[in-house]
Amino acid sequence: MREYFNLMEYTEEFINKIIDYRMHMDKELNRYLSYEEIAEREKCSADDVKKILNATAIVWIH
Repeated sequence: MREYFNLMEYTEEFINKIIDYRMHMDKELNRYLSYEEIAEREKCSADDVKKILNATAIVWIH
């Protein structure tokens, strides 16, 4: 998947984890997490999160 989406700087595991956050609601908060919240949990930048989600066409508006 990394090659297909030109995301070679990220591992498959990391890409899948970011996608998983956007496909499932946070059960404690009962909502989807923002880019910033995902980035904070994964210790990366919100730009990384946006890049991955945009490249994989999983973009949700909050």
